[in-house]
Amino acid sequence: MRGDIHILLIGDPASGKSQLLKLVPEIVPRGRYVSGKGVTAAGLTATVTKDEQFMGGWVLEAGAMVLANKGLLSIDEFEKMSQDDQVAMHEALEQGSVSIAKASIVATLPARTSVLAGGNPKFSRFDPYIAIAKQITIPDTLLSRFDLKFALRDVPDSETDKLVVDHILKSRHDDYEATIPKLSSKFIRKYVAYARDKCKPDLTEEAEKILKNFYIKTRKKAEGATQAIPITLRQFEALMRISEASAKIQLSHVVRKEDAQRAIKLMRYSLRQLGLDPETGQIDVDRAEGATTSSERSRIRIVLDIINDISSVKKEIHMEEIRSAARKEGIEDVDEIIEKLKREGMLFEPSPGYVQKV
Repeated sequence: MRGDIHILLIGDPASGKSQLLKLVPEIVPRGRYVSGKGVTAAGLTATVTKDEQFMGGWVLEAGAMVLANKGLLSIDEFEKMSQDDQVAMHEALEQGSVSIAKASIVATLPARTSVLAGGNPKFSRFDPYIAIAKQITIPDTLLSRFDLKFALRDVPDSETDKLVVDHILKSRHDDYEATIPKLSSKFIRKYVAYARDKCKPDLTEEAEKILKNFYIKTRKKAEGATQAIPITLRQFEALMRISEASAKIQLSHVVRKEDAQRAIKLMRYSLRQLGLDPETGQIDVDRAEGATTSSERSRIRIVLDIINDISSVKKEIHMEEIRSAARKEGIEDVDEIIEKLKREGMLFEPSPGYVQKV
């Protein structure tokens, strides 16, 4: 099972995302920082080059994820990477390895690397009423590999704003104590390295019971064919990883109930931020992972039923017929649903303004 935790931050402008992404690699052993604009698949994973200087053969060169093995890779501007480069990360994020077969070299390199990625929404600011898949250009298969996803929002608050501005102004003075870290970066690096090397915590029966009950109770609420799925086994495995990380940072050799409760609190917060469906008021894990949500599936099902009913009478169906029938069912985004069905190969357009079942 994968032991590395991956975190995705979706942030408003000026929410301190880049500063955080640059700081973390400095305090984590074998930490690396890259920016999405200057990242390629070969630079992330591995590449093969011709060695003209010495031997004259092919040479395998490791990318950032392999160089940060047993460490952390921080990726800024994650959404600005091309989709092909993002897809190259799939194996490393899930399996902890990078496989390459180029020229005469076939190899599998270790890449047990935690990934901390940050990106900006398409519409400049994060909108909790729009699904994450429509706000950031990341494939849903990649999105599902992040254990925790958070939205850093810039919400106006006079008290908080005053504190932040005062801190920034005072930090200009050399004698301002609050700018001096209580613990040095060097000490934190040593602490994290020691915790990783020496602490291999075991789950206690009490902690196992808490995680198990949370998973079963959360799933039980969704029993029924049309209900949204609030949590999957991916999240359960993430809960175990986060519980173990909580124990490690306290140099504990056992995962206690407090660690399990902390993991549940983080998971709940993450799912509520990105997985809450405003139409139903329920948490839908598909919404947080960029897949088709439960409410969207039900709308697609209604539109398909309308198309099936009309197609039993005639093959080619005018778009306006579908729109008027869908409006009676309370569905407004008919054109968007039809475009989705065409992309998935369930419908095609025999002539402008008409659709037909495949």
